[in-house]
Amino acid sequence: MSVDELLKALDPAREVRQWPSASRLDWATLASGPAPATGARSSRWRRRALVGAVVTSAAAVAGGLIIVQVTGPSAPVYAATPPPLQLQYADAAPPARDELLRLAAAIESTPAGARPTGRFSFVRVGQWSLDFSSGRGRTEVGMVPQLISTWRAADGSGKVATVTLDRAGVADAPDVQGLVDAAARGEAEVDAYAPGQMGAVVAEPVPTDVDALERALYAHQPRSNGPQSAVRAVADLYRNNTVDQDVRVAALRFLARADGVFLRGTVTDRLGRPGLGVSVDDPDKGTRDLLVIDRRTGLLLAHESMFLRRPEQLPVKIPAVFGYVLYLDQDRRDNTS
Repeated sequence: MSVDELLKALDPAREVRQWPSASRLDWATLASGPAPATGARSSRWRRRALVGAVVTSAAAVAGGLIIVQVTGPSAPVYAATPPPLQLQYADAAPPARDELLRLAAAIESTPAGARPTGRFSFVRVGQWSLDFSSGRGRTEVGMVPQLISTWRAADGSGKVATVTLDRAGVADAPDVQGLVDAAARGEAEVDAYAPGQMGAVVAEPVPTDVDALERALYAHQPRSNGPQSAVRAVADLYRNNTVDQDVRVAALRFLARADGVFLRGTVTDRLGRPGLGVSVDDPDKGTRDLLVIDRRTGLLLAHESMFLRRPEQLPVKIPAVFGYVLYLDQDRRDNTS
């Protein structure tokens, strides 16, 4: 499997089709660096796998991305990736089953608020994905930040609006409103779908019975792919559906019965929101998928994907975050405006 195929298989945002070459949003290490230039540079670049040894005699930060020259033999230059989230239980993590079941029971006993209404399920996420763009004898490697809004109706119609963010327009300590405001200043790439054209992770109505939900989620992320399928299926569900309280309870119980899900304790996401951390490590692919779940509501706050073992020819230092999703908003709406 090529590196590009591997990244696509692991990417928590596989349904995003457009991957423009864009500025890297790095709150800590690039906060004092030069603001990236904006423009139509993406039209001169194409996304591809990194082929051959990636070596350089010089590297520069341009447009917010690490530019790696593909030249002759020299020391490798590593792409700048954000540090992994801090885990309460980094080593010797216990199974997450009991904690997930306790949380499910607590959420189930909480009085449900008014169920949102509207034709369209609406979900907004902030996403960072490791991206390769190459051309003119050089390769750009960096984290591409985007804000993605998805409207989907039960008949398979809807809209996806994707805005690639400019680091210079976002505060060093991001918040939900800051991300939304930055996106409002950018230009959205909009894909509209007629009835039947927009696929679903789980068709509406989403099952509230844990057995039925398990069948639906494993139909999307087959159990045979490995233990990571359970957490990725839940992450994908939250990217595409408005998840009501009873579905959240079923999703927590689904995770509790899945193999290989370990407790990471209290984990704070990149918006400063604390939650329950659970993860699955895949020893075959050398990856970890981490979910951060709100203890008050049972909603998913974040999904972090990282390499624990460096893939061949991929210029990253291990552990390396290659995908990160912040779940910002979910609702139901009457239209796609």
